[in-house]
Amino acid sequence: MFKPYDFSIGGWCLVSGGSDPFGGPTRNLPIEVGLEGCVEAGIKYVSFHDRDLWDDDASSKDIDQKVNETIELVKKYGLSVYNFTTNLFSNSCFRSGAFSSPFPQVRESAIVKACRSMDIANQMGCKNMIFWGGREGSDGAYEQDMGLGLKRYMEGIKACVDYAIEKGYDYKVTIETKVYEPRLLALFAGTGASASSAIRKFFPDPKYNGRVLINPEYPQHVAMLGLDPVVELGQLLEEGMLAPFIHFGGQIPARMDCDLPPGVGSSLVADFMICNTLHERNWDGIIEFDCRPIRTTTTAEGMKTFLKHSVMYWKMLEKKVEIYHSDPIIAKIKAELNQPQSDELNAVVSAVQKGSGVVKAVQALTKSFSSFEAVSNINTDAIEAHIYRLIQILTGTQEEGAFLFKGTRWA
Repeated sequence: MFKPYDFSIGGWCLVSGGSDPFGGPTRNLPIEVGLEGCVEAGIKYVSFHDRDLWDDDASSKDIDQKVNETIELVKKYGLSVYNFTTNLFSNSCFRSGAFSSPFPQVRESAIVKACRSMDIANQMGCKNMIFWGGREGSDGAYEQDMGLGLKRYMEGIKACVDYAIEKGYDYKVTIETKVYEPRLLALFAGTGASASSAIRKFFPDPKYNGRVLINPEYPQHVAMLGLDPVVELGQLLEEGMLAPFIHFGGQIPARMDCDLPPGVGSSLVADFMICNTLHERNWDGIIEFDCRPIRTTTTAEGMKTFLKHSVMYWKMLEKKVEIYHSDPIIAKIKAELNQPQSDELNAVVSAVQKGSGVVKAVQALTKSFSSFEAVSNINTDAIEAHIYRLIQILTGTQEEGAFLFKGTRWA
């Protein structure tokens, strides 16, 4: 029914050593193991940070050599580089922020480093350039006006975007949102909604339309707050702000960013709805895994198993989407939940879209309105029936579970 999505993965995930704040690495696998695992799992693309490939103070000659070596290595495995991103969070010079730091010397270094990465993204043939502001925020000291910090952050990104446009680069620039961590209090433009607002404010010129977008990381960067990623996803799609890729992984709700393998710790219902929403909206993009094996995984076999699981989990979700849309009980429930609007309500919506005639339309709607008591008597049981049937589909019990709907209007 739907065209399945292709897959990418962050190269940083392939070489992650499993370190955490309380312990060092538990594995030391060369990137070739991960690239080979990508081929076996059916992952077509890989992405990189600049710092994954060279030291921050490397010479132009050394950088060019490493870029060419990386391009050839990726080609050797039949893969392509999809995204590039500049690391503005690991070097200690960015401990006070990068684009948003109170110190101008730091802001200068961030622009120099990021624009160099803009060149490399073009050289590697990348489709997107990612900005994740891991240090763009505060640890709670309130060292600068937060509005000024946001302004500096967005102006830094804008400098990079304009740099790319002036040089004729045609890739998109995306902002990856996250509310906090590693900064302890907050990161600027930390949610999809706030980043969308900031883009509209700081990139108002039509030349930026579709050029500066948001790449969310689901469910991690939303579920870590105990929130639901599906709501944010719907907003980004409706606003046309969603990048042509999303990051995907697993997350235990209300914890620090876990970056667990897909499905681990996550809500299966929410993961399904992410997949279903993208397909229902005919979104044309890539699923990029930004997660890593659990720390107890130490071998090449474990890394390859992680990669295969990541792909299989998403493909399972897509299979469930097909079952969901072919299920007759779901079809009847959805029809009840998507009833046509009255002519009077359509007239109000039309007037709102035109920007005139709203008073007249509302007056006509009011005249045709019966009573609040009548509206209270509407049967809304289909809402709960929908989640019951969805759970049956996700657990593979829809055949035996059909008895639940026997004798109902959805049978």
